[in-house]
Amino acid sequence: MHISTEILPSSKEGVFRAAQILNNGGLVAFPTETVYGLGADATNSGAIERIYKAKGRPPNNPLIIHVYNASVVKNYAKMDDQAEILAKSFWPGPLTLVLKQNTNVSKRISDRALSRLQTVAIRIPAHPIAQRILSLCNNPIAAPSANISGKLSTTRFEDVLGNMFGKIDAIVDGGPCPIGLESTIAKIEDGIFSILRPGTITEEEIASKIGKKGHTKKSLETKITSPGQLKSHYQPETPIRLNIIDPRDNELLLAFGPLPNGAKGLTLSEISDPDEAAMNLYSALADLDNLAKVTKSTSIAIHPIPRKGAGVAINDRLQRAAHKS
Repeated sequence: MHISTEILPSSKEGVFRAAQILNNGGLVAFPTETVYGLGADATNSGAIERIYKAKGRPPNNPLIIHVYNASVVKNYAKMDDQAEILAKSFWPGPLTLVLKQNTNVSKRISDRALSRLQTVAIRIPAHPIAQRILSLCNNPIAAPSANISGKLSTTRFEDVLGNMFGKIDAIVDGGPCPIGLESTIAKIEDGIFSILRPGTITEEEIASKIGKKGHTKKSLETKITSPGQLKSHYQPETPIRLNIIDPRDNELLLAFGPLPNGAKGLTLSEISDPDEAAMNLYSALADLDNLAKVTKSTSIAIHPIPRKGAGVAINDRLQRAAHKS
């Protein structure tokens, strides 16, 4: 069903209108520092159901809950000492913590948003527009990435428009997202932390704060315990090939470093900077996907990217993008 989608500026008036729509049970796409999120009142099961419908999202894939400040978190989740340390170290910012639900509250997060798990994935975004919207909302906001499920996440307004126009109530035009990759998802259980989805906050950075080693879990699609665990995800329509030095004649190239002479494509970072590459990953893939349709290119070849810093998260996304379901 096609609905009228408002395009909102990032002004005070636009932010107020976005919060008004969310408080009334509507869906609003807005920028965060990671990617654009598709928000709805996390306590409103009807609104949450609309997120799943608009995205075509599998019902067993839970949503990340976004709040304005740490004092709100304890209303919905139980935080131990290690979680408190990570919250103080990385919030607001691109870290999602998977915590046990606090069930002793008058208003709970919708079971639909949590896919009926006993845990809640929660974070405080750092983006000023997201912060302002959340500060005006009556309840926490559930917000997965603002794209069709399984496809490329959106880091630019125009990409959100292409994915969500006519399916949701409003889109806030906040320009490009500065980080460009989804948040790190971490879980602490029995004193040991695990990374359920890599992001720009690394396993080493988390370990340095809580003084313990952790590990990165491999995706187990048969038993999803948090957002971000689908094996097949973040996919352009054009097939991709990973760790390619020399592309075929009928391929486009996504380079890491300078684009080689004669190659058709784009580079993630001229200077081989992992953080710049992360920021450009989804937008570059979207642009090459569109170019491939025009040039009738068969696939997108992607340079090897070192598994250091943000490179760990970039490789995680690319492996999922290349996975054949």
